[in-house]
Amino acid sequence: MLWQSNEDPQVPPYFEKNATTPGLAHPSSLKYIPIRVSHLCLRSALLQQGNALAALGREEEARAAYQKVLPLLENEPRCSRLDWERLSLLINIGNTYARSGDYDSANEHYKIAEQLGIDHLEHEDGSKPDGKSMVASANRARAFALKKIGKIEEAKAIIKDLIEQQIKDNEEAEKKKAVEEAADKEKEGGNAAVDKSS
Repeated sequence: MLWQSNEDPQVPPYFEKNATTPGLAHPSSLKYIPIRVSHLCLRSALLQQGNALAALGREEEARAAYQKVLPLLENEPRCSRLDWERLSLLINIGNTYARSGDYDSANEHYKIAEQLGIDHLEHEDGSKPDGKSMVASANRARAFALKKIGKIEEAKAIIKDLIEQQIKDNEEAEKKKAVEEAADKEKEGGNAAVDKSS
């Protein structure tokens, strides 16, 4: 039927008016929402399922839920928003291994997550701030995994590097802010002089 392919379909009178009543995944609801929305809902549901299972200590089940999302992201474009979603899943999968005592499998996932950030830092169109944060997130997870297996000194070294990098980034941000504020004041002063001469 033609109405099924319209962006703004007219709801036939024999269908439920409130699409949330049968639930977003119900076949009648899916007739009214684009497949894109259903994918987003599914990704979110699987992530939350994984989080809930991880909170209960059911690591294998949590990992399985997270892993179901990754294929849904394969054909998605590379951008910082989607890379954050990928990174979150990879770190969560790594954390399930880390909490189970399998550091090597955990670290494999942290490396893939870290590479997402490195890609942003190295690519001319990448988001540099997001890239730095992604690398830091992967390293923070790695540090906690190392602590879990008793490699305290290695974990401390990573945390120390993260803190030093954050201090450096904060200093650079303060300098940039000061330069911008000075430029704004100079601009305001120039505008005030023009107004007086008018």
